[in-house]
Amino acid sequence: MVFMRNGGKKYVVFLMYICQQAQAGRPMDNHGEVCPAFVFSKTKIAYMKKKNIALVAGGDSGEYVISVASARMIRENIDPERYTVYLIMIRQRKWVYVGEKGQEVPVDKNDFSVLVDGQKILFDCVFITIHGTPGEDGKLQAYFELLGIPYTTAGVLASALTFNKHYCNMVVAHLGFPVPASVRLKTPANLDVEKIIQQVKLPVFVKPNEGGSSIGMSMVKDKDALLPAIEAAFEQDKQVLIEEYLQGTELTCGVFRYRDKVTALPVTEIISKTKAAFFDFEAKYTPGAADEITPARISPALTKMVREHSAILYDKLGMSGLVRFDFIHCNNTLYFLEVNVTPGMTETSIVPQQAAVENISSMELFSMLIEEALSGR
Repeated sequence: MVFMRNGGKKYVVFLMYICQQAQAGRPMDNHGEVCPAFVFSKTKIAYMKKKNIALVAGGDSGEYVISVASARMIRENIDPERYTVYLIMIRQRKWVYVGEKGQEVPVDKNDFSVLVDGQKILFDCVFITIHGTPGEDGKLQAYFELLGIPYTTAGVLASALTFNKHYCNMVVAHLGFPVPASVRLKTPANLDVEKIIQQVKLPVFVKPNEGGSSIGMSMVKDKDALLPAIEAAFEQDKQVLIEEYLQGTELTCGVFRYRDKVTALPVTEIISKTKAAFFDFEAKYTPGAADEITPARISPALTKMVREHSAILYDKLGMSGLVRFDFIHCNNTLYFLEVNVTPGMTETSIVPQQAAVENISSMELFSMLIEEALSGR
C-alpha cells in the first residue's frame, strides 16, 4: 500500500485496482470491499496524475527582467489542481530550479531534471517564457526536441525565422503581405549614412535585428541622429535593421491553436504616451504609459482583416503555442511589423487583456497551451 499526503490528510491507496474501481464508481475500503463512506473523488484521482511543468524564465537578453515578471504572473495562474509547477531560471550556463523559499538546485542538463528532497523530478512539459535568446530564437526548442520533452512555443525553425526580423519580413513579403521598407546592417564598420537614407527615407526606426521589447530601438528624424542610433542598436545585437517610419494606427493580435483550431484574439489598438512617441520599452511595461484599447477602435472590416492576416500568418509561418502579431494601418494599407513567439505575460501585457475580452481566463489559456503541447499535435 502507498500512503499519500494532501493537505495533511492520509489516503490509503491500492494502486491500479482501487483507481479502476473508483473510476467505475465503486470506491473500495482497505479490505477490498465496496465502501460508500470512502469517496474516491475524481479530484483525488486527478491529483495522482498531475503533470510536472517546468516554467522556464530568465534568458540572456536585456528582456530578462520582463521574463521574470511574466513567469510570476504565469505561475500564479497555472491550475494547481492539474499541474505541479517548477520554476527554472536560466542565465547563460547557470540553470537552476528555484524553490518556494528561494533555494537553488542545479538542473541536470543531460535529461533536464532536478533533484528535490532526494527525488528526481522529470518534466512532462516545458512552459517557455523567455523573451529573447535562448527561448525565442529556437535554441531552447532544439534542446527540448533532442530530449523529447513537449514545450509550449513555436518549433525550432519557426522560432529562429521569426526572431530574425529581416528574414521574417522577407518571407512575409513573399507571402503577399505588405511590410515596411528596410535596410539590414551586418557590421558597424564603414557606415555610409548618405547611402542608407537613399534606401529608406527619414524618419526611420533603428532597431536590433534580433531582439524584442524595443530594447536598443530608436526613432530617428534627422540625419545627424542616425549614426548614434545605429551604434546604440549594435550594442544589443550583431545586426541592425533600419526600417521606414509609417504613421498610422498600431494594432496587435494574439493567436493560439487548441485542438486543431486556430483562434485569433480580439485586436488591441496601441497609443504610446511616452516622449519617444512609439511603443517603446517604457510604454510597454510602465502602467499608464500607453493606452491599450481592446477591442480596437477600428472598423469591423479592418478588425476582420487583422485577425485574418494573423491567423493566416500563424499557419504559413508554421507557428504553434501562443504568439502575438504586430501591425500598423497606414494609408489604407495594413503593414506587418513583427511576430512575438513568447509575448509578455506581465500584469500589464496585452495578450492577457485580449483573452479576458474573449472571456478566457489566464488559467484557462495556460491550461490550453499546456494541453496542446502535451497532445503532440
